Amino acid sequence: MARCSLCHDLVRRDEDDARLAFNFTPQELVRSAFYKHCDSCLVILEGLRQSEKPDWSWQRDIRRVYARCHDKSRSSFQDTLRLEIYFVDDRPKLDLEYYSLRPHRWKSIQPRTSISGHPLSTQAVDWVSGFLKQCKLKHVSCRQAARPLLPKRVLLLNSDNGENITARLFEPINQRSPYVSLSHCWGKRQNCITTRKNIAKRIAGVPWKQIPQTFREAMQLTIKLGVRYIWIDSLCIVQDDAEDWEVQSALMSEIYQNAVLTIAATSSSGDNEGSSKRIGNRAPDIEVALPEDVGTCRIGVRRPLDHFDVQTAGGLLDHFPLLTRGWAFQERLLSPRVLHICEFELVWECREASRCECGGVSQEKSPGGAYHHAVRAQEKEQHKIARLNNAVRMEAMRLARNDDVQRPSDDPETELPPPYEEAISRASTEDSITSAIVYGLKISDDDIFAFDVASNVPFHAAITPPVNEEDTQDCPELVFHFHRIVEQYSTLKWTKPSDRLVAFSGLCKRVQHLRNNYLAGLWSDSIGYDLIWRVETINLNTADNGARSPEYRGPTWSWVSVDSPISYWTDIINFRDESVAMYRAYYTAAGSHPDNIAMAVTVPGANPFGSVASAILTIEASSNIGVLRYTYDPHWLGGAGKHDPVRYKIEVSIARGDAIESHEIPFEADYSLGAEGESHVPADSEVVLLLIHPQVCLVLRPAQRVVAPVVVNGGPAWERIGHARIPEAFVNYYSIDWMSGSEVRKFHIV
Repeated sequence: MARCSLCHDLVRRDEDDARLAFNFTPQELVRSAFYKHCDSCLVILEGLRQSEKPDWSWQRDIRRVYARCHDKSRSSFQDTLRLEIYFVDDRPKLDLEYYSLRPHRWKSIQPRTSISGHPLSTQAVDWVSGFLKQCKLKHVSCRQAARPLLPKRVLLLNSDNGENITARLFEPINQRSPYVSLSHCWGKRQNCITTRKNIAKRIAGVPWKQIPQTFREAMQLTIKLGVRYIWIDSLCIVQDDAEDWEVQSALMSEIYQNAVLTIAATSSSGDNEGSSKRIGNRAPDIEVALPEDVGTCRIGVRRPLDHFDVQTAGGLLDHFPLLTRGWAFQERLLSPRVLHICEFELVWECREASRCECGGVSQEKSPGGAYHHAVRAQEKEQHKIARLNNAVRMEAMRLARNDDVQRPSDDPETELPPPYEEAISRASTEDSITSAIVYGLKISDDDIFAFDVASNVPFHAAITPPVNEEDTQDCPELVFHFHRIVEQYSTLKWTKPSDRLVAFSGLCKRVQHLRNNYLAGLWSDSIGYDLIWRVETINLNTADNGARSPEYRGPTWSWVSVDSPISYWTDIINFRDESVAMYRAYYTAAGSHPDNIAMAVTVPGANPFGSVASAILTIEASSNIGVLRYTYDPHWLGGAGKHDPVRYKIEVSIARGDAIESHEIPFEADYSLGAEGESHVPADSEVVLLLIHPQVCLVLRPAQRVVAPVVVNGGPAWERIGHARIPEAFVNYYSIDWMSGSEVRKFHIV
């Protein structure tokens, strides 16, 4: 039987099509449904007709309808049929989603669950409880201690019937029990906090009428899930006690990782909003009444919901404000399980799944899961390296002390290779071997072996390779993942920008055992990569009109010092850059010689990952002199004669024989250099290009800020104002050597 010429029976017209797609007018749909007897068109028509509202009619006001459905083979999730309805007047388009409540013959209309309507409803609690139970039983990545140690303070909840709840601040002593944590926006007014003055009253009890709506709903849901303890930062940390705040904020990593569930008030911009105010604004789902001859199918129609994984920055701020806040970022990534209370539905996230009530989100991953898996992969790799290196150490020690091994000096086949001799020699005098060059290296799927040429027996070998040149090492995956996290984190909003490092400290503490020294948002074991962050678009909407903040937040070589979103060069994966190989032998890039980099960071408190009091980075590398040039754009809104506050260039002089040529190199500033204040850098100022990567330089000027010393370690202090990357075309096609005439110098950067 031929398929419907209009809807093609809700099947893709060609197997190579990425999706099902067709469009129609109401009149065309009526003809197909009633005169051509297409059941599929009838289902669409009835859903459209029964979705009518008093302010529009499907026959009179609709100009055209576009139907679409993505196929599972082309995406991570099977979409369900959606209509985009365009009206004859200028009112905005209307979206409708068709879903099934009972199995039927249309694959394009997918099963979806109905939305509970309120996070405290029986349906919602059952939905959450089901995921929580399944996660505890089946998800290996989400496993945690059954009875974790309670934080220093929690709220103890009691209820006689699940409705009448009492709450009091409780200070357990080495007590273990499951607890829930809350992630929330504080809002402009914080009326419910714990202070030194009222902590005794909080321990006696927190009056229910004083508890804001967001906290109430979280407490009620906690009780309904069978948990008696909840941790809420504003109540469980003494807010006017600097010492308590510092200690407890440094424990965020453990607090959120050990919570059985983190409830996130994702769509609330303040503590007093809660979720109940928004639920009634959503149009209810409609179960479409269909004629009996269509069958026993049950089809639902509703407005599709917005999901935060596909939102723009503006959409997040409007509908999911919590996801734009800096403190909430690590809370989401560290928690094994997060329940987002969104505007119209609940969203579940754990390390192995993401699901929403409406069915529009169904993934086997989450941001927290990606972070966890990246950390675990590095832990496994380091464990393997340590295990195999230990095997090499033991074997080398055995060989060094084995008096029975006879190797005639004139028999090269029985002679151990020089690298192996060196390893054995070190083993005789050192407690451990950190790396060894092994003979007869063999790699299998599961392990790495070396061949003992003396005994003809294979044994485990070290997999830490000898490092002849640092620039032959590719950037580790964990470093790449850390860069992506920093990029996301830099886009978030702050009530107190000085909190940026503190609110990031839990994530850094989680990976401390895998990394080296932590340096104000960077790491010493990847310092060459970490230094080449960039500001793509300067944020001019600041109190200082895009200038560097006068408030000290961290050293200028750290991304924490700027107010704009930052990014890293994803195509720089090592310091072996073949495109400029002709210059590698002549110039010293700091990233290729980490021994030429020294760091000194001072923190004011006990949290080594928290705020920074001072920091100095000493780098010895090739450097050259350049001149800062402003860009004057006639189309810039600032008016005629005004420079572009976000675009600059660096002019460098290059010797070609007896001639001196000038070339302008693209330069990305860290802030608006022309803005008034102590960070102002006048046009035509002399700056320094400090080579970090064969293609990338930090751009420095003498330190001018009040907080920066004029002299450090016996030399002048410098500060970063941006970075420059020489285009490959300049090198490959024009043979421009921007380091011509450079010299290796030492710089103290603050």
